[in-house]
Amino acid sequence: MLHSTRQGSGKPLLLIHGVGSSIGNWNPVIPALAAERDVIAVDLPGCGESAPLTGETTIATLTDSVEAFIRDAELGDLDLVGSSMGARMVMEMARRGHAGTTVALDPGGFWNDRQAAIFGTSIKASVALVRRI
Repeated sequence: MLHSTRQGSGKPLLLIHGVGSSIGNWNPVIPALAAERDVIAVDLPGCGESAPLTGETTIATLTDSVEAFIRDAELGDLDLVGSSMGARMVMEMARRGHAGTTVALDPGGFWNDRQAAIFGTSIKASVALVRRI
């Protein structure tokens, strides 16, 4: 299960951070959002207080973990906001059929083959660093 925080009341809104960060990235906006929404923020696997994935870490496996969180918490088709890699993930969830509103802030992951290889190398190094910490 992913570590999460929850504030406010109203229509649920899930916040997904970018690579190498945590729930803390959303701290500046959560109070304003929570004035009108039930705001849920998650630490992705291997970030913040969430345990790392046991297998391969990819956009697909990270997205699978968020979908499992939504299913296990019985959140249904809540609205999604993602930043950077989190934005790429919410777009993947929309592609998979998630029916809630999707907001992607500066989505990453739309690269040519060379750029994808560089990202793959850097994400593996970032995940390894987070696991050591």
